[in-house]
Amino acid sequence: MLDLSRLSPAQRQVALAPAGPLLVVAGPGSGKTTALTGRIAVLVATHGGDGVLALTFTAAAARELRQRLGRILGHAGHRVDVATFHSFGLRIARRWSAALDLGAGPIAVYGAADARRLLDEAARRTGWDGNRSPDAGLAARVERLRLATPRFDRVGSPEGSGVPPPRPDGGQAELAALAVLAGTYERLLRERGAVDFPAMLALPLRLFDCRPDALRLYQDTYRHLLCDEFQDLCPAQYGLLTRLAERHRSLTAVGDPLQTIYGWRGADVRFLLEFRRDFPEAQVLSLDQNFRSTRRIVAFANALGAPLGERRDLWTENPAGPAVALHVAADGRAEAAFIAGEIARLLDTGAITTPDEAAILYRTNRQAHDLTLALRARGIPYHVVGAGDLFARREVRAAVAYLRLAHNPADTAALVRVLNAPPRGLAGLARHIERFGATVEHLPALAGAHAPEAVPAAASLAALIHSLHARSRAAPPAGPGELLDEALERSGYRAWLTGLRDGEARQEHLTTLRALAQSGGDLESWLTELQLGEAGDAPAEGTDGTRGVVLTTVHAAKGKEWRVVFVAGVEDGLLPHARALLESSDPAGLLGAPGAPGAGLEEELRVAYVAVTRPRDRLYLTCCRARRHGEALEARRPSRFLRHVPPGLLRRAA
Repeated sequence: MLDLSRLSPAQRQVALAPAGPLLVVAGPGSGKTTALTGRIAVLVATHGGDGVLALTFTAAAARELRQRLGRILGHAGHRVDVATFHSFGLRIARRWSAALDLGAGPIAVYGAADARRLLDEAARRTGWDGNRSPDAGLAARVERLRLATPRFDRVGSPEGSGVPPPRPDGGQAELAALAVLAGTYERLLRERGAVDFPAMLALPLRLFDCRPDALRLYQDTYRHLLCDEFQDLCPAQYGLLTRLAERHRSLTAVGDPLQTIYGWRGADVRFLLEFRRDFPEAQVLSLDQNFRSTRRIVAFANALGAPLGERRDLWTENPAGPAVALHVAADGRAEAAFIAGEIARLLDTGAITTPDEAAILYRTNRQAHDLTLALRARGIPYHVVGAGDLFARREVRAAVAYLRLAHNPADTAALVRVLNAPPRGLAGLARHIERFGATVEHLPALAGAHAPEAVPAAASLAALIHSLHARSRAAPPAGPGELLDEALERSGYRAWLTGLRDGEARQEHLTTLRALAQSGGDLESWLTELQLGEAGDAPAEGTDGTRGVVLTTVHAAKGKEWRVVFVAGVEDGLLPHARALLESSDPAGLLGAPGAPGAGLEEELRVAYVAVTRPRDRLYLTCCRARRHGEALEARRPSRFLRHVPPGLLRRAA
């Protein structure tokens, strides 16, 4: 018998709603994960767990959901399939690789760096823009085009694809050239038996279009579908959910239109707002009670988000708490000094007991510099989210590449990464390998043709890779930790690192990687988790070895909470971002979302709303009268979004 007594009345209503289409509009801090877990538990108890699929956006969200289901359902919770969209798509691609023309061998997974190098090769082959290397903006446009699909004419195509319409000044030709570039890139991916993150979303849809039997199989396997953060769906993700739900029409969508902050990568809030177009029989429920924040913070958030008008106000039974504070500093350094000083005061007075109970949120990463200097000056430990990422380090990428080759010797991108790790005279072969998709089998012959003096090194590297691959397939197979040790020792990479000036620090990174590899299972599973961001990372440590104040962008803070939150740079030009201010004066909508002038400003307001709903106890907003931009000191003014807030909800902090 399920115990739902700990759920609020609204959460219990979600859990007990009959099977079928259900839209849950859930505000921040409203316990949506609790409600979603309860609904899954009821579905399992009523219909069995084998037919339930819950899709999330992040590995952390999937882990938390699995853990909660295990606590509620025990062993039955393990029967529920909880996955991220990307891991689910990769699973389908691997099972149906032949039908998707990906070859018969293991599929190589390309992360952002590998994908960018392959896009460079595609640009060279197509003569894109005078053979200039593609920048991040072009990579994002190619990704959005690849995820576009004509199935969304209900929302409007190409608008529904997230791809901006062609500009009147020859934009059609540019869009056609972009399509050629995207097509060449995808062909190169297929030739290498590889998938990248967009392909993990697009390939299942292509499979379902060409193999109706595969679609029917998955529809009957997953009779009940659930999706969190529904407002962040891109067209491909929405297409996957709706195709799977067509047959049994049991889809639970949980989301909040006020927290749509990923429009720049193709998310479309209209899938949530227009849910009943595709599911007219859907029941719609709301979770409006906020269990996280104080009454004053909730009131402030309601006032800030009011112009969006997309959801009922939140309410809470929590204490009133301190007023939301606004500090206007002279410049960025003074702003950082105020924040550091206030955190020190909160620690001294016991308002917070450890530094990691506080977070500093900002719109752009460049704001972190002054903040870290101020925290250092105060001796306050901190952690910058996204800085010093273990898996972004060159030595860690090289070590992981050896493991990728142990699993799949045909992984071209991994081969390029280990060619000269350590230096062995093979760097000149990288261009030939990237151009022709050569594998380890071709390595000695390539060296003979282009670098004869390096033939012995090429043969030695090929032998090492074959040995690692054989050990990964032995009975019993070697685990990722053992293979990593062998690769680092036999290649000479560990010894080479020791001789570098920063060799000790690099060795520490490899030691951390070794600990993560040792905790994994088989090589393929561990690599999959790693490449999808699901293998975990070293704990986020502060500057003195203790857990510190968290510094992060607002986007990276979504879904998290802290006792105290400082939102830095609440001023025009940062929040809202200068780019959105430019878009708001674009009457044709060519720079913002198609056909929606000012949509960029709306999304910036949602970013601000996400930021102010992260704290439990205290919220501080800071801005500057002037801020340095390059060599110039530019005048600034408080964010226009604060005009929406009644003066009584803000107090000035000196």
